[in-house]
Amino acid sequence: MYIIYHKYIMLQIIVATLAPIVNSIQLVPQLYKTYISKSVKDLSLYSLLLILITNLLWLLHGYFIMDISLLVAGVVSMVINISLLILYLIYKKNV
Repeated sequence: MYIIYHKYIMLQIIVATLAPIVNSIQLVPQLYKTYISKSVKDLSLYSLLLILITNLLWLLHGYFIMDISLLVAGVVSMVINISLLILYLIYKKNV
């Protein structure tokens, strides 16, 4: 019984570690493509803003429960998302 419980806890720790990491890097390919192509014609401002709000909420949640992995992931996600939003605003003028 202890071994099953221990494996469950380990799986929970792995998922709790991977989820914020994947969340943090989800926009990196889009950020790279936007930077290289200098084009935002396929990006939705509303989607970017919704993702930014979601990241902010996760960051606040991590702060309230004092979870370092959520805090770090939240900061990284916010930096990536804000960078993409800045590129959107810069390159939107060129369209």
